[in-house]
Amino acid sequence: MWTSDTMTFGESIITFLIGFSIVFVALISLALFIIVSSKVINLLVKEEIPEQKPIASNVNASANTAAKVVVKEDNQEEVERLAVIISAISEEMREPVENFSIVSITEI
Repeated sequence: MWTSDTMTFGESIITFLIGFSIVFVALISLALFIIVSSKVINLLVKEEIPEQKPIASNVNASANTAAKVVVKEDNQEEVERLAVIISAISEEMREPVENFSIVSITEI
C-alpha cells in the first residue's frame, strides 16, 4: 500500500481512522473492564453496615425527621448552602435525610 515516500490524502485519512478507532476501542474496553471488575468486587466484598439501634431519650419524635432550618428570608444563599451540605451528608451516609438529624454545622 505504501510503496512511495509520501502518502496521498486518502491514505492519510485511512491511517487516521485506523488509529482513531484503535484508541476508542481500547478506551471502551477499559471502561467495560472497570465496570465489570467493580461489580465483581462489590459482590465479593460486601460491607455489612451494623444496624444502629436508636438511643432512648426524652427528645421528642420530631428530632429524627428532616433537619429544619430557620433562616431569615434575606439569607437565601445560606439556606442553599445548608441544603447542599445536608444532601452531601445524606449521599455519603447512603441514607435518606429522614434517618438522621443534624445537630450543628460549623465552618472549618
